[in-house]
Amino acid sequence: MRRDRGFTLIEMVAAVAVLAMAMAAILSGMARYADNAAHLRERTMALWVAHNRLTEIELQPVWPDVGRSDGEMELAGQTWEWRVEVLETTDDKLRRVNIRVLSPRRDGNAATLSAFLADTGRK
Repeated sequence: MRRDRGFTLIEMVAAVAVLAMAMAAILSGMARYADNAAHLRERTMALWVAHNRLTEIELQPVWPDVGRSDGEMELAGQTWEWRVEVLETTDDKLRRVNIRVLSPRRDGNAATLSAFLADTGRK
């Protein structure tokens, strides 16, 4: 008489336990990936807002005044809040512009951009 051998119940339970741990690790990794992708998209949009605001400042015909200003900009279906600080430099023909864009969903800055503007061609 020949006896067919298969997996025992303990072997099946061990295999299912290993599979469950592997699936949990995969799901955790995918959730982390999705969160990082959303964060990177938000930072990209915030940098676009900062660059747009810097371009608006650069295109103004007058030299920007030293000081702070803030406002909002609509981009990608969201309202982004920006804050601009214009600072003097040691060179009278240069101004430093610091732009912070606040996240519409999270607390804190989504992006920061700094640039220098020259006085050439301005009134």
